[in-house]
Amino acid sequence: MPKTKLIIGIDEAGYGPNMGPLVVSATAWRSPLELDVCELGQMLSPEFQAKPLRKDSKHVPVGDSKLINHGRTGQASLHLGAQFLLGTIAKSRRPQSLDDVLARISPEDCERLRQVPWYRDSCPPKDCSGVAWELEKSSFHDAEKKMALLGLEMVDVRARVIDEPEFNQLVDRIGNKSSLLSELSLNLARTIIDRNAAVDEPIFVYCDKHGGRNRYQPFLMASFDQEWFSVVAEGQRRSEYQANWAGSPMTIQFQVDGDSIFPSAASSILCKWIREEHMLKLNAFWQSKSDGFIAPTAGYYVDAIRFSKEIESVSQKLNLSRDSWWRKK
Repeated sequence: MPKTKLIIGIDEAGYGPNMGPLVVSATAWRSPLELDVCELGQMLSPEFQAKPLRKDSKHVPVGDSKLINHGRTGQASLHLGAQFLLGTIAKSRRPQSLDDVLARISPEDCERLRQVPWYRDSCPPKDCSGVAWELEKSSFHDAEKKMALLGLEMVDVRARVIDEPEFNQLVDRIGNKSSLLSELSLNLARTIIDRNAAVDEPIFVYCDKHGGRNRYQPFLMASFDQEWFSVVAEGQRRSEYQANWAGSPMTIQFQVDGDSIFPSAASSILCKWIREEHMLKLNAFWQSKSDGFIAPTAGYYVDAIRFSKEIESVSQKLNLSRDSWWRKK
């Protein structure tokens, strides 16, 4: 009988905006079979918390990225949460650059992203001096101890970073962005499972709901070589499926507030950090090409409309089509 299980949490950042990339990430964890994933966030507290950093913080910011990325320290908190997670995999706590990270966790997208003018330039990691050092000495160590105490190990991470031109081409091919998100998410799950699953070890995959979709069976079968998935539940709050993959029982669940599950919350931190780093590049590019000041945008519709009007003349001068920087749907 197996003594461990493989848990995969998947989340996205940038599904709603009209500018900036769509980022989907997946983290994989191995835990004792009896560990309840729904209680994992509580078990890992107070070493891990869904709170931005303060001067007296003694936690690693991992949790719902919407709760972490606000206030003056929000972006630095995202960076440090991502730094911890990436360091757990690489055994090196300081990623040298975003490009280095993407080369390892999103190899399919690296070269294409370099062809997009506003993502081409490399940015150094955000300076989180002071608080980063204190966290590395104390909170990182305490968080690692808590994980070891629970028998929890992070074993893999993968991501997809879909820039605006690629997003538009994929949506044209697939039909809508909800189906695109399902395809990207489940293909990531398949990649991680093939890299990490052990025979007879149960596999559990947790995703957020995709655009209000309730039925995922066709997407599951497409990503897993037409393997048959039994329907456990399909509803507005939760859709759950079971199959046997390469000798291992597998459960895949889509639920509202999927990032309430700790492995999915970890993925939420990573993909939000990756998207925010790309938004810094995007804003810096358009500001550098403009003769006047352009306030930065987060890419969401209302403000993106304002931003698009301000860069329209610059875009024409650079001979850049609207489809290259504006997502259709």
